[in-house]
Amino acid sequence: MRYSAGRDKRRTQDSTDRGKRISVEWNPFIWHTGDVNFRYNPGMQPRSPSLPLPPPYRCADPRSFAENTLLVRLPEIARRVILENDFPDEINRHIEALIAVLPDSPVLEIDDPGAPDLDLWRTYSRTFEGKTWRELAFLVCENTFYRRILEATGYFQKGITYQVDPFLYQKKMGLETSRQRTHTLVTRLETWRRADFPVEEALTEAIESNLWGNQADLSLWPADAEETPSHARLHQTAEFLLVNRIADVVEVLLHLPRREQRVDFLIDNAGYELVCDLAFADLLAGRGLAEEVHFHLKAHPTFVSDAMPADVRRTVEVLQSEQDESTAAFGERLEKAFNTGILCLDEHFFWNSPLFEWEMPGALYRELSQAGIVISKGDANYRRLVGDLRWPETTPFEKITDYFPTRLAALRTAKSDVMVGLRERQVKELNRIDPTWRTNGKWGLVQIKVSSLASPPTSSAPPHPN
Repeated sequence: MRYSAGRDKRRTQDSTDRGKRISVEWNPFIWHTGDVNFRYNPGMQPRSPSLPLPPPYRCADPRSFAENTLLVRLPEIARRVILENDFPDEINRHIEALIAVLPDSPVLEIDDPGAPDLDLWRTYSRTFEGKTWRELAFLVCENTFYRRILEATGYFQKGITYQVDPFLYQKKMGLETSRQRTHTLVTRLETWRRADFPVEEALTEAIESNLWGNQADLSLWPADAEETPSHARLHQTAEFLLVNRIADVVEVLLHLPRREQRVDFLIDNAGYELVCDLAFADLLAGRGLAEEVHFHLKAHPTFVSDAMPADVRRTVEVLQSEQDESTAAFGERLEKAFNTGILCLDEHFFWNSPLFEWEMPGALYRELSQAGIVISKGDANYRRLVGDLRWPETTPFEKITDYFPTRLAALRTAKSDVMVGLRERQVKELNRIDPTWRTNGKWGLVQIKVSSLASPPTSSAPPHPN
């Protein structure tokens, strides 16, 4: 593992790799053999939630969002990959063959010679060997599908499609169609950064913008979609917040101990949401609230719009090239933050895996423990945090995430069925007024776990549901 230049003097600094941290190791922890009874030592190691784990959401669930994703959304996404790229006919046939095996053919072992994650996926696939796509747990199905898209397009194979992002068209369109919103956000960012503007109000507005920016999900609503959910106006969204712990997140950010003034983001989407993430980072650095900001990113394309380091760099270049002076200056500040190690980009294959966050490698777990707070963005990251499991909706968020090694905030607009931390009467009322409230992207949650783990106790859980 190599580190960018930064302010933590305990780390080895490498000026040739500033602004980007590349995680190349993988700790083959016990889940790979179907056992998540982790062994502990005084160092930070992953552990399972203390609560018993319920069953997962599955693609076989009748009339469910998971079933609709397998039957409708995933084939549509694959067809868009063909339409939006100029791939050779052979690659298009591979993509069509992937569509053809959905939903009832067995999931075959991945065949992608030399791919850096090949051994990982062969290990994962052994846990659902012989199962059909329909029989998979929902999170496993989606992550497997997106990895098979890359197998079909030859993303890791030397040739004309090597490292070609099959979703790049959608990402570029998403950024282009949000230019006016970006300019509006940057204007507000200038106010947030002013020393005479109340920092509590600046953070509150930044969190609101960051939350609702998560509505820009290209796997659900392509960039050219006519109708997408939007709560763009500041302070006009309280009625759609199912859990509102914004004030508590602000309190944590304002009072991080000096030795813990590092804020980590589990990044979700490229496009406008990523601009919101970068604006939040710029605010934290500009107001002296964070000495380091780390973005944890996907190691390869997935979920259409999920961001990789290349998407961050492309976004910064677009901002720098804008004619609007404030936007260009914002881009220049971000470039400087990369070069000085204030803003670090961390990529890891774990974020592309079908695993829950309590199953992450020990090295990554310990890395996250270095943050004063981790801010998890979006629906897919939320599903990893709490497990894409059938928790009762009233299950406390803090109890499920008690395994997490530091303070944790989750900013999510709901786009899948898993839901925790609500009141029973909320659930009944939402079912009455909006039958698709769990998945339509109109409703948001800001949840927080304020405790951090110093020496986590041993715990056990049944194997990861596949």
